[in-house]
Amino acid sequence: MHNENGFTLLEVMAAFVIAALATIVLYKAGFDGAAETAIAARYQQAVVRAQSRLASIGTLTPLRPMRAHGDDGGGFSWQIDIVPEQSAGPLTLYAVQVTEGFGSRHVTLSTQRLGPAA
Repeated sequence: MHNENGFTLLEVMAAFVIAALATIVLYKAGFDGAAETAIAARYQQAVVRAQSRLASIGTLTPLRPMRAHGDDGGGFSWQIDIVPEQSAGPLTLYAVQVTEGFGSRHVTLSTQRLGPAA
């Protein structure tokens, strides 16, 4: 009777193929995670920029019906939409929407502000 010690070449090659496939899957998961983290950071920056622009409406940006847009630098662009909703005497309730975008993605913040009649 012949006693076999060790593995055959076929078994070793199968183990290497399985290890290589597992390594590829792990690398892909790591790279995808890093890409998603970068996108999440860009979204966070877009939200902060939109909040800042929204806070400036009524102080630095006049509260009146308007649509404006521009480049915010760093690959970001912005758009402001101010639309009157209701008027009561000398005051008007405005719907204010600020959109901050990067690439094909964007963040939109909306609020209402009370201001002088248009």
